Amino acid sequence: MGRVDKDICVTVSETVSDALDEPVDALPPLFDAIDTDGLASMVTNDRSHDVTVTFSYAGMRVLVRSDSTVYVDPLRTARSDSLDNCV
Repeated sequence: MGRVDKDICVTVSETVSDALDEPVDALPPLFDAIDTDGLASMVTNDRSHDVTVTFSYAGMRVLVRSDSTVYVDPLRTARSDSLDNCV
């Protein structure tokens, strides 16, 4: 993996770690959730390629954009989803 490749994987791990308030080394391996080489290959400086990848990792929904922007949100359980729909 090259520098850019490693950076996005580190960014994802650190962002999830921060969101969960857990050390990075306490998280499962990122490669168990997504093909890290594939993830790294979609990150580019070429603005004409706007790609977004979403996957689940460590109980979080992770969204990675081709410009290296990373967003994380807790995954909702089926029970919490049904409670959200109650009136």
